[in-house]
Amino acid sequence: MKRLSRYIGIYLLALGEFMVGTAESIVTGIIGMIAKDTQVPLSLAGQLVTAFSLAFAFGSPLLIAFTARMERKKLLLAALLLFIAGNLLAFVSAGFAVLMASRILLGLSGGVYTVLALAAAANLAPPEKKGSAIGTILMGFSVSLVLGVPAGTMAGDLWGWRSVFLIIAVFSIIAAWAIMAYLPKLPKQDPVPLRAQLATLKNSQVVTALLISFLFVTGYSTVYTYITPLLQSAAGMSTALVSTTLLLAGLASAAGSRIGGFATDKWGIRPTLYVSLLLHAAILIAFPFVAQLVIVAMLATMVWIGAVQTTVPAQQYYLITLSPHSSEIALSVNTSVFQLGLAVGAGMGGLIVDRYTAAPLGWVGGASVLLGLFFAWLSFSLGRTAASKPVLSK
Repeated sequence: MKRLSRYIGIYLLALGEFMVGTAESIVTGIIGMIAKDTQVPLSLAGQLVTAFSLAFAFGSPLLIAFTARMERKKLLLAALLLFIAGNLLAFVSAGFAVLMASRILLGLSGGVYTVLALAAAANLAPPEKKGSAIGTILMGFSVSLVLGVPAGTMAGDLWGWRSVFLIIAVFSIIAAWAIMAYLPKLPKQDPVPLRAQLATLKNSQVVTALLISFLFVTGYSTVYTYITPLLQSAAGMSTALVSTTLLLAGLASAAGSRIGGFATDKWGIRPTLYVSLLLHAAILIAFPFVAQLVIVAMLATMVWIGAVQTTVPAQQYYLITLSPHSSEIALSVNTSVFQLGLAVGAGMGGLIVDRYTAAPLGWVGGASVLLGLFFAWLSFSLGRTAASKPVLSK
C-alpha cells in the first residue's frame, strides 16, 4: 500500500508539471495572436519565452536556496499558488508589459515546482526505477504538448489568447488540491545552500554534462519557439492544421519521455543520449528541405519532438549520478541550464526571423544539437578517465 501511494504521488506531481508545461509552451501556439493584439513585432512576442526561461533559470535556484528549511510539500503548494496568481495576472493584463511581468512570475514559480517535483519523484521511486520516475514527471510536460498547447491554441482562436491563462489557472487549482490531499510526505533532504549548488561547477564532468543540456535545448528552442510561423510559411498550414501537428507532436513527446526513462533504465544513459541527440540534430538539419509537404512536415515534427523528450530523462538522471549526495543540487542547476537554453534559443530564433526568414532555423538549431552531442562524448570520456586513475594509498 505504501508503494502504491508513492506511485500515486509521482503521478500527482506529473499533473502539476502538466500545468507548468502548458503555461510555458502555450506562447508558441498563440504567439501571432499576442503580437497582433498587443501591437508588438513577432520577434518581441517571442521574448515572452525568454522572460519565462530566464526567471526560471536564475530565480528558481535562489528561491530554492532561500527556502531550504521549508517542508517540501508545503513549498510545492506555495509554488503552485504563485503559479495560479501568475496565470490570473496574464488573464487580466492590459498590455504587453503586464503580460511580460506575468511570465516572470510564472517562470519563478514554475521553476521551483519543477525542480522539487523532479527531486521528489527521484526520492519516492526505488533505485531501479528512478529514471522512469523522472520520465513520468517529464511526461507531464510532454502531455501538455499533447493536450495543453493544441487545445490552448484553439481556445485562443475561439475566445482570445487571454482566456487560455484563465483556463490554466482553473485547472492548476484542481492540481494543487489533489497534491495537498493525496501526496504522501516527502523524504527530507538536508538544506542545500546556493554556494553548494554553485560548487558543482568545479567538476569538469558536470560542466560538460551541463553543456549537453544547454546546447540541445538551445537548438530545440531556436526552432520550436517559432514553429507556428515556420509551419505556416514552409508548408502553408492553417491554424487548425498547425494545432493538429502540435497535437501529434505532443503524443510523440509523451512517448519520448516514457521511452527515454525506459531506455535509461534498460540500456543506460550513454546510448540513450547518443541516439536521441543524433536523431534530434538530423531532423532539424533536414527540416527546411522536408517541410515543404504537409504530411512530411507533420511526421518530421513528431519524430523531432519525440527525440527531444527521449533525451531529457537520460540527461536528468545523468546529472543525478554526478551529484549523488543531493538530487536537488543536480536538478536545480540542470533545470536552470535547460531554461537558459530555452531563453538563448528563443532570442537567437527571434534574430533569425527578424533579419531573414524562418527557413534557416533548422540549420542553426541542428548545429547546436550536434555540438551538444560532442560534449556528451567529452563528458563520458572524462568519466572514463577519472574511473581509470589508480587510487594511491597513503
